[in-house]
Amino acid sequence: MLQVVACLFYTYYIFARFLVPVFNEVGREPLNLRNLALLTFSSMVPGMMVLIIGFFSILHSWMNAFAEMMRFADREFYKDWWNSRQFARFYRTWNEIVHEWLYYYVFRDTMTLCQNSRGKKAVARITVFVLSAVVHEYILAAMLRFFYPVLLIMFGGVGFSFVWLTDKRESRVWNVFMWVMLFMGCGMLMTLYTHEWYVRRNCPLSEDSWRDYFVPRTFSCNYTAQV
Repeated sequence: MLQVVACLFYTYYIFARFLVPVFNEVGREPLNLRNLALLTFSSMVPGMMVLIIGFFSILHSWMNAFAEMMRFADREFYKDWWNSRQFARFYRTWNEIVHEWLYYYVFRDTMTLCQNSRGKKAVARITVFVLSAVVHEYILAAMLRFFYPVLLIMFGGVGFSFVWLTDKRESRVWNVFMWVMLFMGCGMLMTLYTHEWYVRRNCPLSEDSWRDYFVPRTFSCNYTAQV
């Protein structure tokens, strides 16, 4: 449990040291391609560090701590996802618990429902990815208190396309490709969500509306009034 607490403090340090100084003044001017590129590259390493720390704290430290307290023998909460050369294997081995649940309660049931369809495996895969992407986006929306479907698009769209792109690839080059895409994806996610957070803080609306929860302030902010 001390490892989990240490990970929380280290995550706070990463945000305070690498992200807050960069994004603190965001929301004073529109987000253009140049600023997006600069913010993304500056967020790649911190974003990847947060991903690794989150993996270590939850799937290793937290799960093993409760497994020890409950005397649970099967402690295979993840496999060697870092050696993956196909994105399908990465998704399967990153979180064994969620993978097993999705496989037995979503994938197999979808295959049974579509047993007379020629593309039943593709339909089952799409169903799993859409459900997983929606749940992840729902958690982020509940925590951040705004709906900004970046993860939904990147995970359910781009991430799913990588499954087909890297299918049956065995060269080590594809493991490098996976890591490069993870770095870029973490940078984009960290940039866009942090940018939206600070835009909402630095560019408040004159009146609140339920639509503000679903409309990204990045596109609706009157930047000329903030100058």
